[in-house]
Amino acid sequence: MSRYEVNSLLYRLKKDPEFRARFVADPSAALAGADLSEAERAAFVARDMRRINELGGYLHLVMSIPGMAAH
Repeated sequence: MSRYEVNSLLYRLKKDPEFRARFVADPSAALAGADLSEAERAAFVARDMRRINELGGYLHLVMSIPGMAAH
């Protein structure tokens, strides 16, 4: 599990609208180069923000991603 990678990805989803749009359109493709565990990748693909938080994602980042916190 890589807390750094999870939070870097959350930060990118928050700050990079182009990457966020790619992620919304095809999460698996957007995450293709990310160094994530299977559990982390599955949580992102499912947009399971609770699980992402449990896997080390900082709550303030999880909750601040436009259009994602409600999932």
